[in-house]
Amino acid sequence: MEISFATTRAELAAIVVSKLQHHKITSVVLVGGSVVSLYTNNRYETRDLDFITSADHRKIHIAMLELGFTSAGKDFVHANTDFTVEFPSGPLAIGDDVPVLAEGSITVNGVVISLLSPTQSVMDRLMSFFLYNDRQCLEQAVLIAHDHSVDLDRVAAWATREKYTEKLKVFLLRNADFKK
Repeated sequence: MEISFATTRAELAAIVVSKLQHHKITSVVLVGGSVVSLYTNNRYETRDLDFITSADHRKIHIAMLELGFTSAGKDFVHANTDFTVEFPSGPLAIGDDVPVLAEGSITVNGVVISLLSPTQSVMDRLMSFFLYNDRQCLEQAVLIAHDHSVDLDRVAAWATREKYTEKLKVFLLRNADFKK
């Protein structure tokens, strides 16, 4: 499939994952705002796709060049899409939970894309709220919890381990208000 301005986020993720698999890079996980966009049907929208992998960045660079991307600082850009692609350093982590195994996946055009589960994505977004008071990430967590089954007991146990039980209350109240 060719990359064009009509290529969706999910389609682009499948194209990138497929190309990486062609280069024997198989442990790739979609994280961050793009996962939120997928889980909220673009009620939250970002223009970047972040993948965590332990693969050699030189191999990633070669694969991305073959897709027509060019390197622009930490991002890869393509002339035919507004989406950018980034490969932040791993390992996959949510707060002090390291390493984390991605529990979610979607299949797009026959390509399985590993990603954080809704519960993991809520925890990932809450970590930014806990650390940086990022209200946008708080709202993203609420949107995910509204649209998907999220294990709130697991989220609470994790927040307790991270020592953010008071800030978790903000999420729980906001989530309860949102569901009304």
